[in-house]
Amino acid sequence: MSANTHWQKLRHIADRLALCNILMLLQKSISHMRRCRNIATTLRNHREIAQKLPLSVPLPLKNPEGVKVIPKGSPPIGRNSRVTKLENGLRICTEDTYGDFVTVGVAVESGCRFENGFPLGISRVVEKLAFNSSENFEGRDDIFAQLESNSGIVDCQSTRDTMMYAASCHRDGTDSVMNVIADTIFRPTIDETGLEQAKMTAHYENIDLPTRIEAIEILLTDYIHQAAFQHNTIGYPKYGMGSMDRIRVSDVYGFMSRAHTPERMVVGGVGIDHDEFVSIVTRHFDQKNSIWNRKSTLLPPKIPEIDISRSQYTGGEVRMQKDLKPLTIGKPYPLLAHVVLGLEGCGYKDEDFVAFCVLQSLLGGGGAFSAGGPGKGMYARMYTELMNRHHWIYSAIAHNHSYSDGGVFTVTASAPPDNIHDALILLVHQILQLQQGIDPTELARARTQLRSHLMMNLEGTERGNSQRSMRRELVSILCASTEFKSLFALKRCLKRVFFAEKVTNEDILRVTERLLSSKPSLVGYGDIETLGNYRSLDQALAKRDLKYLFKN
Repeated sequence: MSANTHWQKLRHIADRLALCNILMLLQKSISHMRRCRNIATTLRNHREIAQKLPLSVPLPLKNPEGVKVIPKGSPPIGRNSRVTKLENGLRICTEDTYGDFVTVGVAVESGCRFENGFPLGISRVVEKLAFNSSENFEGRDDIFAQLESNSGIVDCQSTRDTMMYAASCHRDGTDSVMNVIADTIFRPTIDETGLEQAKMTAHYENIDLPTRIEAIEILLTDYIHQAAFQHNTIGYPKYGMGSMDRIRVSDVYGFMSRAHTPERMVVGGVGIDHDEFVSIVTRHFDQKNSIWNRKSTLLPPKIPEIDISRSQYTGGEVRMQKDLKPLTIGKPYPLLAHVVLGLEGCGYKDEDFVAFCVLQSLLGGGGAFSAGGPGKGMYARMYTELMNRHHWIYSAIAHNHSYSDGGVFTVTASAPPDNIHDALILLVHQILQLQQGIDPTELARARTQLRSHLMMNLEGTERGNSQRSMRRELVSILCASTEFKSLFALKRCLKRVFFAEKVTNEDILRVTERLLSSKPSLVGYGDIETLGNYRSLDQALAKRDLKYLFKN
């Protein structure tokens, strides 16, 4: 065979092999395309099903272990929310959700608001004593060992009118964790050493707060409540020494025996079956087994009754002349003074509550380092008309503090000491010019901003957000009492806020008149020698004229 013939045969064989490879590749490509098309069809079907399901229901994907697949077109399943009120007045609320972990908590109608007759600061001492030791746990180490075995975390926080004990844990550890919380609430063992440690912790916080720039807002909030509700209910100080040195062990037990009663509590659970949770709570939360009922010698001879009087807005001023220069040394902050103007607001049960919320959203505001970015309210008036036009204003913000029976609406500004009186004039001007009405576009933006702000808070992913959401819901249940038929008053509040679209210019004018008809509350903090007197502020607001604030 010639070489030429040999090469021709080899080339023929190579051509046939190449053709076979091409055909095989085409066949694989066609099969791959068919598989991709099937996968795309399956995903599209699953997406259509998933879009009809709430987040509390697992996606109905194919499962070889026999998980039930919800057929296409099935109606979405609602969340199971239930509430039970026991004979002793204790309310138990649950919302069963999908997942291996639960969040539980107890809201107690307590806090500095109810300290009348008791040594001031006692509610903070109770907060610091939480999860220390009890009849079933010798110390904090035993408590946290129990929590660790159930992947649990606990927290206790107090506000002006609520004490919240909250925890998150695995479903299987719910009974154990609720036992820990019940022990802390009804069966704590308090000795002189533990009490002194709690008072020292509170004392350290009182000393530390004025030394931190970021804590000034906390102090200003406390001071404006003291000025607005002088010597009653909401106006009792949350921070400050008060008469903490006079608190005895028997005083703590006496306060807890008055505040920690079933009718003043709400127990809530998210992610657990309602009937199972009711059984757990009923077993652990029996007031008859409280340590003060079984050992009456722990109580003082005479225990004051809890103050249930309504809050009385008074107006007034708190001036704190203080050298804040040490706060700026070595830090990128200028030397500032701070002023807060407060006027009587309303409680969250008031018909004008939503209108006040929209007004706060309209004024908005914040600090110099938060002026940009979506959701920061940079189109609110405190930015556009104060901070953007007056370079010396470091921060300006409006707050709406609402409680069950009253509230205070505040506007705050921070500026160099030489400009602090000018800052007060600008704050008063912001309130007075509300009488001129609101542009429809601006009002619509404020309503939208309010709704988005609430929803973004609920959707937050920061650590501990689930506990904070739980606390907000439980606190709302407690404050709203049993008048709401729905489970979580927070949902009712959100529903009301979503009716913010109904807030009109006339509503803003009405709540503005409500503000201006009250006496002002004033707080000055820092170097406030140039800050005008309270009388001129009262005249300027009463007569709707800024001239009373201008100095001769």
